[in-house]
Amino acid sequence: MDSELLAVGDRIRSRMPFGMSQRQLAVRVNMKTDALSRALNGQRGFSSVELARIADELGADLYWLITGEPDPHRVRVAARHNWDASQHIRINPGRQSDEELLQRVAATYEAAFPEGPSPSASLPDSAPVMRKMLGEHFVRYFGEVVEDRLGVDVVRLPMLSTDYSLSIGSRAIVILTTTPNWFRSNWSLTHELAHFALKHHNTDSEPGEGDEAPADQFAAELLLPEDLINQQDWRQMDEPGVAKFLWQTGVSTMALKNRLASLEVRVSVEVVAALKRTTPNLIRANADVRELITRQQQSAARIFPTVLVDALQRRVEAGAASPEHLAWVLDVPVDEIDFPEPTDDSDFVDAYERVVAARPSHGDLEEWLTTNGQPAQ
Repeated sequence: MDSELLAVGDRIRSRMPFGMSQRQLAVRVNMKTDALSRALNGQRGFSSVELARIADELGADLYWLITGEPDPHRVRVAARHNWDASQHIRINPGRQSDEELLQRVAATYEAAFPEGPSPSASLPDSAPVMRKMLGEHFVRYFGEVVEDRLGVDVVRLPMLSTDYSLSIGSRAIVILTTTPNWFRSNWSLTHELAHFALKHHNTDSEPGEGDEAPADQFAAELLLPEDLINQQDWRQMDEPGVAKFLWQTGVSTMALKNRLASLEVRVSVEVVAALKRTTPNLIRANADVRELITRQQQSAARIFPTVLVDALQRRVEAGAASPEHLAWVLDVPVDEIDFPEPTDDSDFVDAYERVVAARPSHGDLEEWLTTNGQPAQ
């Protein structure tokens, strides 16, 4: 009796819903009841097709069923949903068009980290604790601070319809659409960090609409904590004071307006008037324009985390990854990438050509097993 087969059986049993019998599971996955029973008890192996069907039926991760370990390349996605006032629901109409870019990011991580990226540390589920970890004036270089102090990767990409948080294995990644509106980017980054902090990625299903309000509340408490709001004299504050506060906290006029309303803070007529203006317009009228443009350009720049670029460069230089991955990350023609030339050794040439050729991403494990797995004995 094989201990590894027994362990697979135990994991399958642990995912069977209360009240489901082995007979019922066997019928649903097109197995004979006796065959399922013997496989669960380590007396025969599962075929790749059988395991794939069982994983699908139980909503379990196939990699985990087989190995007992989390899939280092499993991708979970959370998207920033927009509020549709007419339907009174949150929507993400651009998800389908964004899918190709999200898959390319995942494929790039796989090329850089074939064994899976290193896991990120668990984030605190308290906004005040996270704010303390980020340190004073963190919003000025928010993305870099998040990577350095929280161990969460931040990617900025053009052409996305909204912002996303992505977990690859246990690595936390936030993907932001490039925009000159740094205040929108700051809020989205905090919102996506909240999905990780509140464990919205720690389920078999993607974070959904019901997770959006808690993430927004977390963002409000992190960027605009109540004690910071209460430190200001809002009844005496003028327009330049509002502009300075927005610049320092990195939020929009709308975010501040909503936060003041939720905390029932009374404000001056000047504050009311200032918060009716757009954020760039208000800041431009009350701050150094050069600093404003610098912040806009930084938020609009295409960026990948240093840890990813470094790992990818090392893999390409070693001839272990396609230079096309690195060219895409650096946004340059592939001819600009230095990579090793093949030798006369035929085996090396074959391997080199396979690397340089367009590589498929880490395919779905179920498909791989179906193609390559051995039938049960």
